[in-house]
Amino acid sequence: MHVARSDLRAITLLLVTTLVAAACGGPKTIEFSPSPTAPVTKASPTPRATLAPDAPCEECWPLSGLPASNGAPTNRKPLLIKIDNAPAARPHYGITQADMVFEIIVEGGVTRLAAVFQAQDPATIGSVRSARLVDRSLTPMVRGALVYSGTSAYAWSLISKDADQGRYVELSADHEQGYYRVSFRAAPYNLFTTAANQRDNLKKLGAETANDIPKWAFLVSQDHPATLAGMSGGVPATEIAIPYRADTSAVSYQYDAATKTYARFQNSAGRAVRDVDAVTNKPVAATDVVIIQTEIWDVPDIVDAAGALSNDMRMTGTGPATIFRDGLRQEGTWSRKDDNAPFTFKNAAGEPILLSPGQPWVHVIPNEMKVTSQ
Repeated sequence: MHVARSDLRAITLLLVTTLVAAACGGPKTIEFSPSPTAPVTKASPTPRATLAPDAPCEECWPLSGLPASNGAPTNRKPLLIKIDNAPAARPHYGITQADMVFEIIVEGGVTRLAAVFQAQDPATIGSVRSARLVDRSLTPMVRGALVYSGTSAYAWSLISKDADQGRYVELSADHEQGYYRVSFRAAPYNLFTTAANQRDNLKKLGAETANDIPKWAFLVSQDHPATLAGMSGGVPATEIAIPYRADTSAVSYQYDAATKTYARFQNSAGRAVRDVDAVTNKPVAATDVVIIQTEIWDVPDIVDAAGALSNDMRMTGTGPATIFRDGLRQEGTWSRKDDNAPFTFKNAAGEPILLSPGQPWVHVIPNEMKVTSQ
């Protein structure tokens, strides 16, 4: 049989390659870790928790730390929507689809929510209520659009000036479309909207994206040791109590080790009631409970119908913080250089405290308020 010289060279090369591979023990399967470290072999896998969990995730949502899949547009403008939190306004609609939620004390000692939506767009969100002075600091932090239903004349003079200066977009129900009233609730708790409606408003304004949304400091995965990333020395805390107004607003959380989340309860008529999203029928389950303590003061220029004064609060600089994560409580400090920067957290040793990916609930409370846990 005649073999061409080129074929002979190919056969020889194949034999040599096979002999070398056999001498080296055969080929190995290589797995690439999610961290920018060298690949490791399948025979000696490296635990995920050791793979630089505090490395920035380039394909995660900036306000929840969860992976952004299928080319999701992580630069679309967040919607910061003001949601009523009185017992008559519960259950909330769409709240479990928020990236993060802020709970803020308002006049009369009750609280109001500022829910930030970017990764998901609920078909129903409500009930929508009025803006407060603190929203002037929260909205630019997430490069967002402030979605709300009116405010005081004093606050409007400042919010409208902010919008004119390009600090954020404001989408009040007083002058924008996309809001509607529902029949199953009495006013003023019956004003609702949809994320799609608000994104239509942004499209008309040419303000659909925000390319510089600051990323909060999240671990790369929910699968990590509890003491990792600033939680070393934290004390066990599976039950949390935040002493807002006892009859209508006091909040408690119960940690579930199986899901690594905190079940949320809030008082109605003095009794703790489990918070459930009326859209998804899912209970609210925070992955992190963040307590920010600061100075809060009355603003005599804003008085409600009952004669209660509104307030404002210091949201930049530094102050005491408590982080609840993975069933632990860690004392530390919060820092924020200006209204455009995110909150960052450190423990007493000065180590950064990272949050677990998911839905953090952030509570801004006065310095004198004591949050208990056990």
